[in-house]
Amino acid sequence: MNEEVKKLSDVLLQSLYDYHFATNGGSYNLPKAMLNADLNSKLAIDHLLEAGYATDSGQGTDHLILAITDQGMDYIKNNK
Repeated sequence: MNEEVKKLSDVLLQSLYDYHFATNGGSYNLPKAMLNADLNSKLAIDHLLEAGYATDSGQGTDHLILAITDQGMDYIKNNK
C-alpha cells in the first residue's frame, strides 16, 4: 500500500469513527460509482474492509454501507 492510500485510509477511518458517534452508530452510505472514479479511494476502502476496521452491509446494491468495527475504533484510539 502506498503512502497516499495509507493516509486516505486513515482519514476515511477517522471519518467513519466520527460519523458513528455523530449518528448514534449509523452507517455511512456511499455510491459505488464514486469508487470507480477514484482508484486510491477504492484501495483505501478495500484496505479498511480487509483489515477488519470497517464492514460493508451494502452487498447486492449499488451503494457501500460502511460502518466502523470495534477493531477500527481501537485503531483510531491507539493512533491519535
